[in-house]
This record gives sequence, C-alpha cells and structure tokens, in this order.
Amino acid sequence: MAVEFRNLMEDIVMQNLDIVMAAEGGCTCDACRSDVVAYTLNHLKPHYVATRQGRLMVKLKSCELQSRADVVAAISEAAVMVSKTPRHGRS
Repeated sequence: MAVEFRNLMEDIVMQNLDIVMAAEGGCTCDACRSDVVAYTLNHLKPHYVATRQGRLMVKLKSCELQSRADVVAAISEAAVMVSKTPRHGRS
C-alpha cells in the first residue's frame, strides 16, 4: 500500500500568488514566479496531510485571518527579494 501525502501549503501559496505578485508590481515571468514560490515555501511552515480529514483541517485553518495574513506576508517578502535580483536578468 502506497502512502500518499501532500504539502497543502503549496496549494495555499499558489492560490494567493498572482494577487500578491500583481500588488507588488514586480516581474511575473515563469522564472520569477518559481523563485517567489520556492522562497515563500522555504519560509512558511509546511502542512503535510495524508488523509481527507487532514486536508479539510488544513483548509479550514488556512481560512483564518492570521494564517492568510502570514501567507500573504511571506509571498510579499519573497516577491520583493526576487525583484531585487531576478534570475532572468543574469547572464
């Protein structure tokens, strides 16, 4: 029996990524988006789940105002960091 698990923080970050990046006004190319996601996920606590009940619990928690604010703040910080040294501008 294979164990299936998923870090739902990835889904939560992706749901908020476009809105926050647009608000920051930085580059939204694929390279910058990938860097913002990686930076953000490295600075947020992961939320791994292996069951449907776990998935529902994490989704419910992500609706809390403080949890959402933490994710938005982390994405915003990442967008600023990436815009300072975008990977696409390197030779």
